[in-house]
Amino acid sequence: MAYCAAMGLFRKSDPKAQQAGAIADFWQWWSQARGEITASISNGKAEQQARAISPRVAAIHRDLSWELTKGTAASHGLVVTAAGDPKLRAAAYRWLAAAPPADGTWEYHAARPASPAVFSSKLGIGGAMLDMEQMVYAVTVEKDRRCVNVVCHHPEFVNLPDEVQGQVSFLSLDWLLGEEQVEIWLGTIEWSAAALFAPRTPSDLRYAVDAITADDSWAVMSAQGRDGLPHMALVSQPLRSARWPRFDQHVAVTLPYQRLTEVGLPADESLQALRALEDSLTEAAGADAALVAHETVKGRRTLHFYADSHSDAADRIKALAPRWAEGQAGVDVGHDPGLERVQHLR
Repeated sequence: MAYCAAMGLFRKSDPKAQQAGAIADFWQWWSQARGEITASISNGKAEQQARAISPRVAAIHRDLSWELTKGTAASHGLVVTAAGDPKLRAAAYRWLAAAPPADGTWEYHAARPASPAVFSSKLGIGGAMLDMEQMVYAVTVEKDRRCVNVVCHHPEFVNLPDEVQGQVSFLSLDWLLGEEQVEIWLGTIEWSAAALFAPRTPSDLRYAVDAITADDSWAVMSAQGRDGLPHMALVSQPLRSARWPRFDQHVAVTLPYQRLTEVGLPADESLQALRALEDSLTEAAGADAALVAHETVKGRRTLHFYADSHSDAADRIKALAPRWAEGQAGVDVGHDPGLERVQHLR
């Protein structure tokens, strides 16, 4: 028995099992410690909890960030966040998926929530005191890309260095929209010390973002190769990894087809068969994966799925691929939390 236990020390550890275990350990500890943490906040001693919380979050992933905040619906909030790093985002959302239900005392977030009440307060930063009610924005909506480009301005920017202007700008956007919404729906983010032409209020910016999130949208993209043949793509917009935070695994399914037009696009029965298999693959993947794009060129279509690598979604997709009757289907699976393998389609 001692020999078997010793041999276990040399087995390669399973990162997935380690992370799942760390998440389970966190919530088991939290169920016992939350009363003490709540009391410490009431007593003004919340900073003492860092010594207890930090190592347990680090056990999930050493680069995750966390904070205790005022709740949006509950009295208090606990945030564990990737802070914009796509490599960490899935871990934060797996932590959230295992959280207990929110109640009147605690709520839980995997990204910093919006805190619009800040805009009726003052912010001390860089030696200045900024009245946040004076924060304004230039807003440009790109409907085809489903994003909003923003220029941020505060009258005090003229007295602040550029890096502090940028810090205030990003803080204000997180407070207005929430960290997740900023990552998904904002395009270019800039700031200006000069007064803006036709400045918009925070409420105006919030309205512009709400307007583009209302409906699901797919964009048709086309290009022409050197041989003159078209390269077509259908892409879910916006193509941002924050839209699918758990899905860190790229699953590309390549399907050759037999009935095609003069320029290599699918026709007749082949087009119907491609659509039918796409529907079957999407259904098989279920809630653990999403089809984010497909490309078609010269007799081949590639379906780009993104899946949760801690699920068996990729295996479910692989299992159906051999059903394709018009040639040998190819399935390529790789780790890609930042959607780099579809970067060319953005």
